[in-house]
Amino acid sequence: MKIFLVAEFSHGALGTSYSSVFKNLGNDVIEFNINSKTGFLSPFLKTINLNKIFISKVLEVKPDLIFIIKGSFISPETLKEIKNRISVSLFCFNPDNPFNLNKGASNENIRKCIPLYDCYFIWGKFLIPQLLKAGAKRAEYLPFAYDPELHYPVSVNEEEKKIFGNDIAFIGSYDKEREEFLLNLIDYALAIWGNGWNKLPIFSPLRKKWKGRDAIGKDFSKVCNASKIILNHIRAQNGNAHNMKTFEIPACGGFMLTNRTKEQCGFFEEGKEICCFETPDELKNKIKQFLNNYETRKNISKNAYDKVQKHSYNVRIKEILNRCSTVK
Repeated sequence: MKIFLVAEFSHGALGTSYSSVFKNLGNDVIEFNINSKTGFLSPFLKTINLNKIFISKVLEVKPDLIFIIKGSFISPETLKEIKNRISVSLFCFNPDNPFNLNKGASNENIRKCIPLYDCYFIWGKFLIPQLLKAGAKRAEYLPFAYDPELHYPVSVNEEEKKIFGNDIAFIGSYDKEREEFLLNLIDYALAIWGNGWNKLPIFSPLRKKWKGRDAIGKDFSKVCNASKIILNHIRAQNGNAHNMKTFEIPACGGFMLTNRTKEQCGFFEEGKEICCFETPDELKNKIKQFLNNYETRKNISKNAYDKVQKHSYNVRIKEILNRCSTVK
């Protein structure tokens, strides 16, 4: 199958993982990088230019499937023109909440394009009724996953333990919600890895916890293997669902402590493969319970690692390709 994949393709990006698996499954993949250089244009003109280039490339290669990850820049007029000119299936996977009005999470293009896709994949079951109400022809649940080429256990030496190790680690970019969550843990040996934490208030005690950079690829796995507890904070926009780290942390062999959500407890058995909390007090009690209990952490992380093997992007993309045969 000839697949026209629209995404970002930097190291660690979702598009890079999807492209690799599509190719490994024998498909011909044409990548359209949403970060393609378009000269010194304003954001508005850049969007117009990208849409023109997008249409031109699609008409040139005539793919069987156009698979778009999020699609922030794609206008409904662009999708209508493509559907009018060639016969092609249009699929979208949105890794964010399309109805979240916060800057960067969604935009008018994303919401107006929902009815134009033949199939719209989403990571949270709670969003499917909203997608159908917004006009989606077909809305399908597709959980996140892990990439075996990126997320796997690694050994860390003593020097690396000094760099990547801590009692508690959090990996993720800054936002106000995460700041408020981590302020509850200011008295612990906490390390924060991620971009944007320079936005913290100048006198915030969390500034001393920030490592000054992100941890992706092998560094992500080194943090997971050198630290005792890896926090996974499910943000409000994710509802009772999950996020990418739900699978990435166990795949790296880390011991994950996360919000108790229905979907996460569906993927993993609480107490055996996953450890959860609901309130700040319960979080602190769980930290106290597990921090100096190496054998329990080891057993739970091993069980989670075994379970997560059936949640790779290889499995997810086979599901996507199976949908192709049922979409008319």
